[in-house]
Amino acid sequence: MGITLTFDTLQFVQRLKKAGIKETEAEAIAEAVRDVQTNSDVATKRDLAEVTAKLETSDAATQHDLAEVKAKLETSDLATKRDLTELKAELKHDLAGLGAELRAEFKSGLAETKAELIKWGVTIVVAVGVLQTSIITALIMRLIPG
Repeated sequence: MGITLTFDTLQFVQRLKKAGIKETEAEAIAEAVRDVQTNSDVATKRDLAEVTAKLETSDAATQHDLAEVKAKLETSDLATKRDLTELKAELKHDLAGLGAELRAEFKSGLAETKAELIKWGVTIVVAVGVLQTSIITALIMRLIPG
């Protein structure tokens, strides 16, 4: 990206001398300016146009890539929503089954508890009856002489 400039050192030295600078100083200044121009990397309008075109091409490619990434993300987002919907349906189904299972176990446990309570109740009633009979018999035995 360099450009070669033509520099008339003689004309430059003469200009500096007219401005009141000594010839040796003017020549040194002219030499320094020529060195700077020779060693400088200056961009031309064509160089800038090429870089601009490359940047525009790169920008278009980047925009295209971003559009592809966006489309993939949207597809992924839709898949995730679908997955969540399916998972929600599965959980509802599992919870419904678990609820039915718990109700059945509760009813079974309740029936067992009722049977145990009835058995204990009957045992207590029989025991109380036997105790009452024993007490009555003992009292009668005491009351009857001999």
